[in-house]
Amino acid sequence: MKIELRTGPAKIGAIVVAAVICVFLAAWVSRVYLATVIGQRPSVPNLQAAARLDPGDADYALRLGRVYQYSVLDARPDLAMQELTRAATLNSYDPQAWLDLGTALELQGNTARAALCLRRVDYIAPRIPDYQWAIGNFFLLHGSTTEAFRHFKMVLEGNMGYAPAIYNMAWKASGDSGEILQKLIPEDDYHWLDYLRYLLGTQRLADAGTVWDHIAASPDKFPPSDAAAYIDALINSHQPSEAYQAWGVLRAKGVIPPTDEETDQNLIENGDFEAQPLGMGFDWRIAQVGGIFVGLDSSVYHSATHSLLIQFPGTQNFEYRNVYQFVLVAPNRHYRLTAFMKTDGITTDSGPRIEVRDAYNPAALDKYSDALTGTTAAWHSLTIDFKTGPKTNLAFVVIARPASGEFENKIAGRVWVDDVSLVPESGRPGAGSSR
Repeated sequence: MKIELRTGPAKIGAIVVAAVICVFLAAWVSRVYLATVIGQRPSVPNLQAAARLDPGDADYALRLGRVYQYSVLDARPDLAMQELTRAATLNSYDPQAWLDLGTALELQGNTARAALCLRRVDYIAPRIPDYQWAIGNFFLLHGSTTEAFRHFKMVLEGNMGYAPAIYNMAWKASGDSGEILQKLIPEDDYHWLDYLRYLLGTQRLADAGTVWDHIAASPDKFPPSDAAAYIDALINSHQPSEAYQAWGVLRAKGVIPPTDEETDQNLIENGDFEAQPLGMGFDWRIAQVGGIFVGLDSSVYHSATHSLLIQFPGTQNFEYRNVYQFVLVAPNRHYRLTAFMKTDGITTDSGPRIEVRDAYNPAALDKYSDALTGTTAAWHSLTIDFKTGPKTNLAFVVIARPASGEFENKIAGRVWVDDVSLVPESGRPGAGSSR
């Protein structure tokens, strides 16, 4: 709509009104700007002056309340309460104002009013981890573990940086593994796996097993390496069957890539080295040593399209047992371990071979095959026939090279390994499958 001013007085009046508005706006802008400049120096006089210049800005009241609450020189709890209340009133949707007011009330012993302020913070900022962390700590301090867990759970959903502290507090406050898992840990594999790692790190293997059961029942997938620590913990605690069951969960979930899967006829996983070793669980593990190259080779192989190549640099008398695999076996059973090897320029009297040991007690079982040295024109089959002891339930299959006792003992050259198998021997006492 267009307004026309036809008379002189009307025009003059309009100009006067516009001028007055401009003066007020300029004054207001000047006051706000001056308040901002003054308020940048957070002393009591400066913040008081800034609040007088811009009384509608809740931030000055909040900052002034904090100075009165926490400053050693200017501490005034009564004025802190006054300013923090004013800040919450001026901006009732600022969670920080309500949080500071609640903290001040708590310090004065008014827990009931403090709880109301914290619930207001929860209402305004229900998913912001920093605020939920503060709320959770308040309720935990005042004995409401269930309420605290509800807020800590929201913290974990938004920021896993708090996780170690939350887990530690939860165990100190509750100590009930079932309650912690049910009320605190978010229900997905990402959070379950993180909590699983915490339990393993604090030597709570039985509780870790309960968490693993939830992971096993979930349809979610994750990298198999996320389960490596749990499987190793079971192996190290002499629970190989449980470790192998966890390995089976990974296979059922489809997170282990297709390999030459072990069977009742061959207990070795990925024995033909057609897949990259996973370095965990019941697949091949390769512990790298400086100067020794280990990797798959597609140019030389006994079958299919790959073998494992180990190349020694000729710099040391290596005691080498760095390519190995755990294999679940049965006590008092006869087995045959076989591997095909081919060498090129292997020096010293101690060449590469295969070895099988009782994973927990080498005195019960530790056998080597013949060694290969020099250069072999063809592939050689190395074999070990053995029987497990009455307590042997986990074997340790190794591509080994024991240190040489000769003066010229620095090993150089290359060895290829392929088609490793561990087979229960039939037709002999104690023969049979371990799975």
